[in-house]
Formats: sequence, structure tokens, C-alpha cells
Amino acid sequence: MVAGATAQVPGALLTFSQPENTVSTAGGPLQVLHPNEIAFMPLPPGCPNGPTIGKWSPRTCLHVMAGDENGDGQYWNPSLFGAIDALQVGWGFFWQTNSTAKVEPNPRAIYWSPSAAMGTVVSGSGQLRPGDVGRIHVNGTVDILMSMEQFKQALGLTGSEVIDIDAFAYEPGIGIYFSLDQDIVGNLACTPGLWVQDGDLVAIPDAVITWVGFGDYRVQSVPLNCAHVVLPEAILNWHVANSGLTDNTGAPITIAGDLESLEIFHGPGSSVGATNVCGTVPVPTFWFTTETMTGGSVASTIALGQAAMSACGQLGWQAPFIQNGSPLGIAQPLANVGPASYVNALALGTTERFVLEPLAHQLNYGLGGGPGTTVHVGGEFDYVFTWVDLAPATIAPSITVGQNLFPEWYCLGFMLWDFGVTVNGFHSFNTPTIPVLWSGKLMFQSIGFDTASNSSLLNISTPCVIDVN
Repeated sequence: MVAGATAQVPGALLTFSQPENTVSTAGGPLQVLHPNEIAFMPLPPGCPNGPTIGKWSPRTCLHVMAGDENGDGQYWNPSLFGAIDALQVGWGFFWQTNSTAKVEPNPRAIYWSPSAAMGTVVSGSGQLRPGDVGRIHVNGTVDILMSMEQFKQALGLTGSEVIDIDAFAYEPGIGIYFSLDQDIVGNLACTPGLWVQDGDLVAIPDAVITWVGFGDYRVQSVPLNCAHVVLPEAILNWHVANSGLTDNTGAPITIAGDLESLEIFHGPGSSVGATNVCGTVPVPTFWFTTETMTGGSVASTIALGQAAMSACGQLGWQAPFIQNGSPLGIAQPLANVGPASYVNALALGTTERFVLEPLAHQLNYGLGGGPGTTVHVGGEFDYVFTWVDLAPATIAPSITVGQNLFPEWYCLGFMLWDFGVTVNGFHSFNTPTIPVLWSGKLMFQSIGFDTASNSSLLNISTPCVIDVN
């Protein structure tokens, strides 16, 4: 084994509603954060140079995990999942501490809800749909935390309605909290025919949830009509207005609109209260975002609404400042206008970043051969070794390592391709020249290490694949 690298740090996993550029020194495609990939913003104690953000699960990583899910013969599918609408770090029981706690997330161990359904060519009958919260297994099948049918059961919807989960958070012992993408008439606990708005925060108390098993905190079942609206959109409007946050034009935000992301917060000033909505329903403190929060701010329900406060400072500006993206480490496109995005999904977790992404995901030479492309590496390591292998047509086999960051190794041919020294956390290398009459798929994956570390953990990057046609 190689030495361990950068220690995992607390932070926020995020997605944005539109493509945004980071203010980091990332190279090439690592500079742009797309709506269907996950970014990580470290929030360690003290951030002397301000917040930074970078790719944590690029699209090419998700493509390797999903395989050729739409059956077009290519791994590359730039529209896979449409956008990631909700994120959540899983929970488990840890014998070392004899307690239930969040897992340290990696791209295999985080749940999300897409805005467009994943294809079923690889996963079979299993599918990750906009109304589900789930993740992708090693073999390309889907592992569901909570299904659309279970959300509908809780909302008292027994017909053919199709729902889309827009925000989601949960914690064993407290409950499940979510919001819908569109208004719908539901039959909630003691409130039949209730108009559930897309800005409402809906709760399912833990007491009525049946989990799959001890330490397996996926939903097995929920009763019919068991959900409650605990924070109506009208009240959420007060929270947003009280926060004083501005949008990307500098205007104070007074209306929440659609609730877009949600996370349970247990930091300073937080609490777990309760509301009596046809029975006592726990209501913890939340970090949240809405569709009106352009520029990329994050709000908190503390004190009936304020800017979320992290170890790096406030995650948003109040008047007279425009929301320019700097509290989240994304770039301001123009002098007088901030980023167009709002935060589309949010989850808190302790992790690190080690990613690969090619400049060109496809090399279309028609068997005529041609030059390779450039792969960019992002990770805080002194040295990075990169291997190359040929990937199969549908989904690459791998061996489970279960160490730092990505838990699997794909380059089973063990052909070392590149060795590099990172500069400011980044490195790049050229891929092979493509010979005449060759087509296929090139797979790359890296191992990083630091000379000063005494850890024995493997530090494995996310995989990337290049289609050669």
C-alpha cells in the first residue's frame, strides 16, 4: 500500500442549477461545475483564503458507475440524470463508537435524486427516477434509499401520479424531510385534500418509518397518509426575508418560491424542536436554498431565518452587496451581476477530493487514428500515479478496495501510464495516440500519496473513461 494523503475534512457537497466556474486554479474541464455532477466545498476551522470549491464526482465518474445505461454504445452521456436535484449522505451504525452516525461519503456512498431518469440497459428493472432517492451499485444496479412509491404512500397518493423530489434530508431517530418539484393535492396525516406546495417542507417522523434493518437506514416502508407539512411555503418566505440575503442582482430576496435543497444542521445555534401537527413531529434546524436564491447563497432556519454560518464564515451576502458567488467559491461572471445559479442540492459530510476528467470525453476518428487528449487531475497529493486500461462496452469490472475516497479500482491491467507532481492541487497528462483501425474505450485511474503521511490507506481517484470511435 501507499502512504495516505490529505486528511478528510468537513464540508458541503453541492450541485448548481446551471454550469458555474470555480475560482480555484483547476485546469481545463475541472474549472466548470455542471448541474449533473457533484462539487465539494471544504469547511475546515478557518479559511484564510476564503471558501474554495471543486469537482468531487465529475460526470465521467458517474458514467463509469452507470455504464452504457442508455444503450447507445457510449459511456459519454452529457445529459445523464439531467440535474442532481437532491443529495444526502447515508447513515450507519458504527461499532467503534457504538452509535449511529453519517458515513464518510464517496461517489458510491452518497444518495441523490435526478431530474431525469437513468436508463435501464445496465441496471435492468431497477431505475433511478426523479421521484426516487438512491445510488448506483458496483455492477450498475440501483440501490434505493426511498422510492417514489414510498413518498406517494406517505403523501396519501394512491393513483398514477408521478412526483419529483426536489429536496431531501433525513436522520434516523428524527425523521425524513423533503419537498416536491410541483404542487399537488395530497392526503396527509389528518389533513385530507391538502394542497402541498413546491415550497412546503414536508416531514415523516421517525416513529412511523420502518428501516430495512439494524444499521441499514434505507426505507422499507412508511404508512399511508403519514406525512406532515411542518414548514409551509408562506412561513419559508419569512425565513428567506429575515435572512436579508440578496440575489445575483443585489435585490433582497423576500419570496422563497420552490424549496431546492435541504440539510439537517447540528452546528452552533441549532436545535431539534417539535411542532404539533396532528401529533408531535420533530423539526430540527435546517440549511436550505430556494429557486430565488440566485448567486449561490445558503440560508438557515436559525432565528427564523439567517444566512447559514460555516467554519469559513457566512454563506451569503446581505444588502447592499450582490450575491457574487464568493461565499461558495464560484466565479462572478460580470462586474454587476452574480452567478445565475441557485444551489440545487446540498449535503454536509466529511470527505476529500481526488478526481480525473478528460478534456475530450470522445475521440471520433472513424478508425483513422489521431492524437489523444489531456486528462486533468485534482487532488491535494504530492505525487500522483495514473494507470490506463481498456474498458468493456457496458460497464467496467472493478475490485473493491474500500479505502480513501473512491472505493474501487478499475485498471485491472495495472499498466502505469503517467507519474506526476501536483502543483496547487492539480496535474495533467496526455493520453495515448490512437492508432489507425483501433476503436474502444480507454479507462484511467490514479493513486496519490504524500511523503509526510504515515497513513496506510490507498488514496484512489474517481475513474474516467474516453470513448474512441
